[in-house]
Amino acid sequence: MPYHHGLERKKFDARQCRLRQQYEQAGMSEAEMQALYQLDLQEFLDERRHREHTQPFVEECFTTHCADCTLWIDFSVLLSQGDLEILILYAIGGYSQAEIAACIGISQQSISRKITRFKKKLKNFE
Repeated sequence: MPYHHGLERKKFDARQCRLRQQYEQAGMSEAEMQALYQLDLQEFLDERRHREHTQPFVEECFTTHCADCTLWIDFSVLLSQGDLEILILYAIGGYSQAEIAACIGISQQSISRKITRFKKKLKNFE
């Protein structure tokens, strides 16, 4: 379901109103309530920003089962299966070079060189 900021903000404000009442009943000061509100608001805005600037990962398009995925076909021609695995771990999985090296069983320097080579190949790729 798509993110609708106005609706989510309305829900957030309603939750904050209920929380404020609970805080008042618990005897919290105005400054403490305001500090908690600011913390919750920052978290709400961070979540919104995250949703706006990321897109869902559809794993099917990055497996060999997706024969009609043009990007996958182009990369599979350009790179070997092992290189594709490294590229996916690095670019999509978010693993560090050291983590990939430990997982695959080669040195971090080799991973670094491969990634540099990928970048050059992909820059020339059209």
